[in-house]
Amino acid sequence: MRTQVILSALTLALSTAALAGPAATKPAQPVVMGTTQLAGQTAKLGQALTVGKQSPLNFTLLSASYSTGRVLIGTTLLTPKAEEKLLVLRFTAHNPTKQDINLSGLTLTAVDAKDVNHVSYSAFVRAGTTEEYRANLKPAQKVEIVSVVRVPASGVIPKLIVQRGDGPVLRYDLRGVAKAVPAPFADPRDASGATALADAPAKLGSTYAMGRYDMTFKAVTFSKDEMLGRAAPAGKRYVLVDVTMKNAGLDADSPSHYTFGTELVDADGEPVEFWVLAKGSRPEEAINRAVKPGEEYNVRLVFVAPDGVGLGKLTVREQGGHGVVFDVSSVK
Repeated sequence: MRTQVILSALTLALSTAALAGPAATKPAQPVVMGTTQLAGQTAKLGQALTVGKQSPLNFTLLSASYSTGRVLIGTTLLTPKAEEKLLVLRFTAHNPTKQDINLSGLTLTAVDAKDVNHVSYSAFVRAGTTEEYRANLKPAQKVEIVSVVRVPASGVIPKLIVQRGDGPVLRYDLRGVAKAVPAPFADPRDASGATALADAPAKLGSTYAMGRYDMTFKAVTFSKDEMLGRAAPAGKRYVLVDVTMKNAGLDADSPSHYTFGTELVDADGEPVEFWVLAKGSRPEEAINRAVKPGEEYNVRLVFVAPDGVGLGKLTVREQGGHGVVFDVSSVK
């Protein structure tokens, strides 16, 4: 009798399980590549942390700053276009191993507000020099290095990612850390100081870094004198812009009117035609003159304007870079 009760209970259990069907299972989750954040850690300015597995390197970010100026790396001259600025990164690299190592495989990636990545220029420069750094670091040796990233002119660059090889990354929050764009190119509408003006207000007599050249715009005058053997056309007069150009590069350069991008409008807002680049005190075209590194050269930008109409604004750029804007309405 006891055996029948046990069998009946077992039969009931099996029947119930059969009616219930197979045990419920979780649906398989789809695999999506690239959705996992790179392994790494949050880092801060001045904090020494190690990057790289096979060839570890101690990395310390010392400063970050925005710039519209030039950076020399060896003989390479880096200048931002009007729609760019440079993110200049200064850091120390320290060899914690017992073997010589180099900076190969070290990448610095700036991530802008739209989550677009901008990778640093491939070469590094030793801080305080224009010397490209290619040497090996001896055991325990530490060097101070500068790296440059081209980034958009507008807005804060919120994130910097530092990586060496396939190892874990270092993540820096640059908001409130990166130094502002220097005057006069900082856009006053951006309280963070992170936005660079394409063209900045300027004053005659001041010197501005304009790509390769430091340029001093000394004076703007009207003239009826002959230029290149030509008198001003009837009803016209020349506008002469006196400029001193100093070659800040590391090799000689021959400036011409192609060096400049210019816009001059008169008091009515009409464009004034640019004609030629002339020598500083001679009515001759400024061509085929090799300006050596560190050398100054005086030139004049020559425009042809309607006689009797005043001037408005003059904008000058060098080869698509950031420009300077002068109010020349007081020129008589």
